[in-house]
Amino acid sequence: MSEKDILIRRTNAATEAFKTPRVRWVTGIAKIKVEIDEKKYKQIVDSIIQEEIERQMIIGAIKEKGPLTVEEISQLTSLETGRIMQHIIVLRKRGTIGEAGEKNRQYLYQVT
Repeated sequence: MSEKDILIRRTNAATEAFKTPRVRWVTGIAKIKVEIDEKKYKQIVDSIIQEEIERQMIIGAIKEKGPLTVEEISQLTSLETGRIMQHIIVLRKRGTIGEAGEKNRQYLYQVT
């Protein structure tokens, strides 16, 4: 996958990530008069935004290509397979993705 394609995927994922309640809630804290450690707050926000962008990249890849294995998702997103599995656990708990069978002794995941 070209760098341009990866950049387009990340940009689209970032757009979708900023629509999620989790990101809106965390970034909205800055508008409320709450005393927080600014450095720690920035680290948390950056981490949450990165996680949500990665999750949207996974969702986008599955929407584009249909049911995919973790390895296929990794190839399309350039994310490590271990990181993808962490996100899959969260996305399954949210009900966003589910299993769609098996391929080459690996689970296939689809958007629900």
